[in-house]
Parts: sequence; structure tokens; C-alpha cells
Amino acid sequence: MTLRLGFGVSGPLGQRWFEAARTRALIEGALHGGVAHFDTAPFYFDAERRLGDALRKLGRNEVFVSTKTGTRRKGHRLIKDFSDVGIRADVDQSLRALGRDRLDLLYLHGPTSTEIDACMPTLRLLKREGKVERIGVCGEGEPLRRAIGAGCDAIMGPYNIIDRRHERIFVEAKAKAVMTVAIAPLAQGLLDRRFFPPHDLADIWRMARAGLRPRYRKKAIAAAREAIGPAPVAEAALGFVFADPNIDFVMTTTTKPGHLARSLAAARGSIEPLLYARLKNVALDPPFDGA
Repeated sequence: MTLRLGFGVSGPLGQRWFEAARTRALIEGALHGGVAHFDTAPFYFDAERRLGDALRKLGRNEVFVSTKTGTRRKGHRLIKDFSDVGIRADVDQSLRALGRDRLDLLYLHGPTSTEIDACMPTLRLLKREGKVERIGVCGEGEPLRRAIGAGCDAIMGPYNIIDRRHERIFVEAKAKAVMTVAIAPLAQGLLDRRFFPPHDLADIWRMARAGLRPRYRKKAIAAAREAIGPAPVAEAALGFVFADPNIDFVMTTTTKPGHLARSLAAARGSIEPLLYARLKNVALDPPFDGA
């Protein structure tokens, strides 16, 4: 059975304070559970190298790996650079870190529509050179639609019970045979009533990250939690996204083996129809504060 679940080697999984052995164990658990699609990026600290090392040691270099370009670290800051030189430097770095001859999929990370158009000649040339097999855009809003029109092979954007802004864009992409990848299916963990308190450094990181992102409205979170009811949160939230036929892969990540096991179970099953109906009927007011 080919799972539509992808695993992101990102966040804590690339950080120094998160042991490399724990990252490798999670990657191994995902592989043994049937995951064959991984995502990472050069600006996720040591994530690319950890993923590459794990796949080599496990003899699983055949799995699909996507990475990103356009965002990089400069000291303690993240900067944008969609120049030809910058993209090529990222690609070469990713190939070395992952230990690969070619990238399965390279996403532009958070570009504007104008930046997408400016990058396409470089991306097409990288494909012709054999360094990149597929190109795509990871982002939100109109740039995802522009990626479809520009000839990208894949798009990646948020989609979950309370954030369905890209529902129509995924439909358009699927109609043109563009790979669709949903991220943030658990809404940064906020759908779980047990979001607080933190139990370890990874939980603190997750809470801080959620605080830095656009804030989901408390009303929307409460409505989703009520609709989920007593059902397991991961199964409900992931099942909701898996039920959309216009989404090819659902990307998630975790620092906890138990959470990974629940995500794998959700990927193998199907959501109960009455639960899906309740979730589908959650009011779709603007999901973010200030929207």
C-alpha cells in the first residue's frame, strides 16, 4: 500500500539540541510504517544531512525527497534570495548534504508571483542539467496559483479543518496533473485540547513556532475541537485532509514516536462519514486573527 503520508525532517529534527539518533529513529519509524516521501530544507539547520545519512544507512535512497530554495540563514536571521547564484548554491549544498546525484523535487520557498516568473529559467535549466527532476512552489495564496500557470510540477500549501484557503487551488492543480501536497494538517497542534502545557524542549519549540505564525482565531479552534469531539485528534484531522481527492500527499512531522504511529494509522484508515460531515460543516470564517 502506497501511503499518502509524507514526513517532514524539519524543526527540532535538525537542531543541535535534538539528538541525531532520535531523528534517525523517527525517519526509520516512518520508513517501516510505509512512508516513501520526505521533505526537508537547507535552512532547517542539520536536517538535510541527518535525512541523507539515515537513508544511506538504512539502504533506502530510492525514497522520494523534496527540499527547498530561496530562504537561507544569515547569522540568526532568515533572508530571501531567489537569484540564480543563490538557487544553484542551495541545490549544490542539498545534493551534498543528502548524498544524491539529483533532487526529486525542488520547491521555491515562499516566493511572490513575480519571483516565481523570474526563477523559472533557472529552474528549467536545472531540470535540463539533470540536477533537479521536478520543480514546485511551497507557499500560500496567489503564488500557488501562479505556480500552476508557470508550469511547476508541484505545489505545497497549508490545508486543514479550519484553514481551507487553498481548496480551490488544489482542485485547479489536480486538473492540470500538478502534484498537490498539504502541510499543517494539524493546524500547528492547536486542534488538540492538550496543546498545553509543554513537556520538553520540542514542545516549547512547537508552541513558540505556533505563536510566531499568523494566529488561528480562538473561535475557529474551539469549533474544530467541538466537531472532533471524543475522536482521536490525529485521526480526525489527518483523515479530514486525506478525504480530499485533490490532495496527493499530506506532510506532517513530529518529535514523538507515538505521534508518528497515530499519523501512520490515520494514513492507513479512512475517516468515519459522520465525523467527516461534522468537520466539513465547521464554519469557515476567516481563520486568522486580523484576517
